[in-house]
Amino acid sequence: MQNSRDNVLELDRLARIMDEGTALEGPRVPKYVLLSDQIVEDIEAGSLLPGQQLPGEADMAACLPASLGTIQKALARLVDQGMVVRRHGTGTFVADGHQRLVDLRHFRFLDDDNKTLLPVFATVQNIYKTSDHGPWDDFFDIKGDCVCVERKINVNSEFICFSRFYIPADDYPDFVKNDHHALNNISIRSFLKDKYGVSTARVDEEVAAETMGDDICAKMGLAAGSVGLVYHLRGFSYRDQPVSYQTVYIPPNCRRLEFGPIRAFPAIFGTPKTP
Repeated sequence: MQNSRDNVLELDRLARIMDEGTALEGPRVPKYVLLSDQIVEDIEAGSLLPGQQLPGEADMAACLPASLGTIQKALARLVDQGMVVRRHGTGTFVADGHQRLVDLRHFRFLDDDNKTLLPVFATVQNIYKTSDHGPWDDFFDIKGDCVCVERKINVNSEFICFSRFYIPADDYPDFVKNDHHALNNISIRSFLKDKYGVSTARVDEEVAAETMGDDICAKMGLAAGSVGLVYHLRGFSYRDQPVSYQTVYIPPNCRRLEFGPIRAFPAIFGTPKTP
């Protein structure tokens, strides 16, 4: 959908599909479901590509057999499914990728409506073996090195969070050889399960407002000595054995952070704009 003419042609086709769908006999499917499902099919078929912009809400309402409220409900459903990203003042775009919130469930920042989860973008900065000491020493009960994965977390192109994810080096001797790009925008815990067969059954969390180290502040573009929200996350296996230790640094910001039960909402991943 690169221009207005393409958008009109696409909307004409969507209108025909929706008319046909509502005319079928049997259980009636809500129009917002028909619309969102068809857009999903177009994305999966490659008719809509990552980064392409959907027609505006007003254009869709003018061309489709659906009200503005129905259009908005369909787009909200697509956001929840992780298929599109909505950018204030710009429009709605096909997401670069999607998956359920697992590793990034600690970044559930809410949009202005205090309901919609903001998209997040995780980029690996470094993967290295370290002998640095920290709370992960006692957690793993080891004296050897750890492997650390450093990632920047871009929240809606508004601010940067930072994460350090530790695992025992002896248990993953080849982990540092993994391609950095393979760990962008994914759950590292899921990666451990898929590639190494190590599952995380639960994660214990502690959080506090702390003065962050100067090196962390520099990576996040903050003044030295800045205070932020710091997570300490301990991952355990099904046999209650330690799997991973993660420290997450969140800078001061105006967004509300959602705690509590994990919602079945997908995280939106892709290539962010510079905040």
